[in-house]
Amino acid sequence: MSKKLLILSSFLLSFIGGFFDVYCLLYRGGKYAFLQTGNLLNIPVDIANKNYDNLILGSFLFIAFIIGLFLAYLIGYFLTKKNKEKYTHLILLVIMLLLITPNYFFPKTEGIDLSYIGIFGLGVMGGILLESFRNYYVAFTSTMMTNNCKMLVHSFLDGLLYKKNGELHKSLIYVGIIISFIIGVVLFVLLYKFNFFYQIAPLVGQVVIVFLIIIELYSLKGKGE
Repeated sequence: MSKKLLILSSFLLSFIGGFFDVYCLLYRGGKYAFLQTGNLLNIPVDIANKNYDNLILGSFLFIAFIIGLFLAYLIGYFLTKKNKEKYTHLILLVIMLLLITPNYFFPKTEGIDLSYIGIFGLGVMGGILLESFRNYYVAFTSTMMTNNCKMLVHSFLDGLLYKKNGELHKSLIYVGIIISFIIGVVLFVLLYKFNFFYQIAPLVGQVVIVFLIIIELYSLKGKGE
């Protein structure tokens, strides 16, 4: 994949990270789909406050996230064993496309009901994103901006103080990754203000993933695959 497509893909993945985390937070039960640190922080608080519905939901999302990590790792492992590792991202993107789909068919989470099927898919998707979509032109995470902020500062100072080639350029890419994440958050918040349009959130995410699939296919074709 070319450098420009790698950078574009990292921006799109970060957009998805911000968009679906706030989607789950505001519309699917008040928990994070991807940011599991927040869920883990809330678990002891929910236990102390005897808020068992929130405890179950947060624990459920955490388990779904772990399943996503296992799934992504095992798919990558078996494809590598068969010398087909170049298809890993493509297959995982298609899986992510499918994992979003249940959110069309179940209502907003209220207590323990079938809408857990929708947020289960988002939790699994978060694990997949963190496990397999983190090494593009720069190393980054699309679901958590803490490390990206650290890498932004390191790249900037490495370029400025140590005069390392390409580091200042990398710092700009990290700025783009963080801005893309924020755009994802802001877009869903704007959709959420309208009583109908927030329901198209799954479609917005799937359109972005389809675009990522097209980029992967283009890259494979360029390699003569």
